[in-house]
Amino acid sequence: MSVKTSRIIKICLAIIVIAVPLVLFSSGFFTTSAEKVLPGVEIMGTDLGGLNRQEGIAKLADLEQTIRATRVVLNYQGRSWPLLLNEVGFDLNLDSIMTEALNAGRQGSLIQRWQDRKQIGKTGRPLQLIFQFDEEKLAARVSELTREITVEPVEASFKIDASDRVTVVPGKDGTSVDLEALKKDIASVLLEGAKPEVELTLVTTAPLRTTAALEAMGVNGLLGAYTTYFNAGMVSRSYNISVAAKALDDLLVLPGQVVSFNDIVGPRSSEAGYKIAPVIVNNELVDGIGGGVCQVSTTLYNSVLLANLEIVERSNHSLPVSYVPIGRDATVVDNSLDLKFRNDTNNYLYIKSYVGGGSITFKIFGDTTYKKDVRINSWVTEEIGCQVVYETDPNLPKGEQVVKQEGASGFKAYAERIVSVNGVQEKREVLPYSDYSPKNKVIAVGTMEPSAKVAPSKPTTQGGQKTNGQPTGGVTTGGGTPAAGSGAGTANLTVQGGNPSLGDNIPVNNSPVRVPG
Repeated sequence: MSVKTSRIIKICLAIIVIAVPLVLFSSGFFTTSAEKVLPGVEIMGTDLGGLNRQEGIAKLADLEQTIRATRVVLNYQGRSWPLLLNEVGFDLNLDSIMTEALNAGRQGSLIQRWQDRKQIGKTGRPLQLIFQFDEEKLAARVSELTREITVEPVEASFKIDASDRVTVVPGKDGTSVDLEALKKDIASVLLEGAKPEVELTLVTTAPLRTTAALEAMGVNGLLGAYTTYFNAGMVSRSYNISVAAKALDDLLVLPGQVVSFNDIVGPRSSEAGYKIAPVIVNNELVDGIGGGVCQVSTTLYNSVLLANLEIVERSNHSLPVSYVPIGRDATVVDNSLDLKFRNDTNNYLYIKSYVGGGSITFKIFGDTTYKKDVRINSWVTEEIGCQVVYETDPNLPKGEQVVKQEGASGFKAYAERIVSVNGVQEKREVLPYSDYSPKNKVIAVGTMEPSAKVAPSKPTTQGGQKTNGQPTGGVTTGGGTPAAGSGAGTANLTVQGGNPSLGDNIPVNNSPVRVPG
């Protein structure tokens, strides 16, 4: 071979080496994606070739609507049920499918891409369905359709006998439709374009709470219990007590967990089923939604104390309550005052509530190795006398007094928890302090002026003395009482420890007196 010929061959090879990569690069061989799908790429007969991402997604959206309208027949041993895919939240993952379409023939090594493109050009490239269901809707609908062939699992549970002994009632396995297999089978019949029918597969379903799980919780006996009583004749209040207590019934508490009464019971509202009943607000008993719930929190608080559990948060009412000793109540208010306690044992706690016959009881069960002898003491350290508040009342005859509200003393109280084991004191603990506000005695004092009688033409005797039409003592009104002093027309209100004399001029103040509770 001549030198000249050899040189020509080398030049040609160099051109080929440079040109081939340029051609391949321009055709997308060196990129993992391109603006348009290669011809021959399709899904369920829908051709995506030549489309960019936006165009492809629009076309796939039409396919999605068609699939959603499909009724897939579920078959099992001669029984059949129609499942409309639109009812169970069927959605195509449009973006993911388009990414697969655009990447077809553009991934792998140079040789792999070349071969892949040749194959797509010859036989096409059907894509797999990428989709999802609304899992909750699918499970609920399939369960509803197939309930005659499925069995719900039975959760393991605790059984408490009359002597407060705890046993575990074993759970039972159930039978349900294999939803994962069902989703794959639905995808297969859709892709194949076959008749939309699938054979169901049943699987064994274990209960969420198994026998072994409950036995491992270490709940074997009673740690503490407390009962309070209420007037069952107060129907709305009794109902509220039942609603709140039910929210706490069968409650399992993890080791170390802090229990919030407000979090467990939830807002006290009419939407939550609560009714109007008396509640303490600003040191007064008034009607409000959820009256009676504080008796539930108070009863729980005392059972927690007797179970020797850690108190995290507790507040007293603004007034003492009648259903527990002073210093042992626990008030709760939505988004404000809460009752919180911690399970400071190394095992689970199980809480039961019982309401009926005018009483509410909480029982706290757990590992009896933590059971101690617990005694709660509470006492008043200071009594705060109430004030007498006088309010003017223009509808009462001047000087007349009517008690509108009886007063009550306030108190400062302490409580303690004494924990013993086999008669030996282990711990003496000061419990949260209680401060109850006094309740003012409110007396209305009349300011209404009497209408004077017209004096006769001749002197008359009035108030035991003769007059010439001018009274010298009190002016007698129809059915009224003598008005004294020179304070006629003065609005009267005062606060003091005793009663005002009828001759006092009392400063004007028409605002009601309220003590924060």
